[in-house]
Amino acid sequence: MMTILGVFIGGGIGSVCRWFIGTKIPHHWGIFLVNIIGALLIGMAYQYCAARTDIKSEFKAFVMTGLLGGFTTFSTYLLDFTTLMNAQKSGEAWLYLTSSVLIGVTFLMLGIQIIKWRY
Repeated sequence: MMTILGVFIGGGIGSVCRWFIGTKIPHHWGIFLVNIIGALLIGMAYQYCAARTDIKSEFKAFVMTGLLGGFTTFSTYLLDFTTLMNAQKSGEAWLYLTSSVLIGVTFLMLGIQIIKWRY
């Protein structure tokens, strides 16, 4: 029951953080930033939890599934891509789609390395 509650609370916090950034940075680039930051943070959280056997599963669920799952927005990312394509902005749409993935993976791996260097 505590795991469900942690995911619920974390998801709410993450979603509010995503909304806040989305209101401060216009259009799809706010979601782009959220996904890049989320990739970095989930990489760090993953590696930190993997390196520490004393981390409770409830805490992992709160941070990774709840907080960061609520924060990042793959579905909105795809909607933004489609909206750009429909607006005849195919160059920007493809730049957005590919750079989100490539930079996201890079930051995910960076997050993992930051924690490996620390522990």
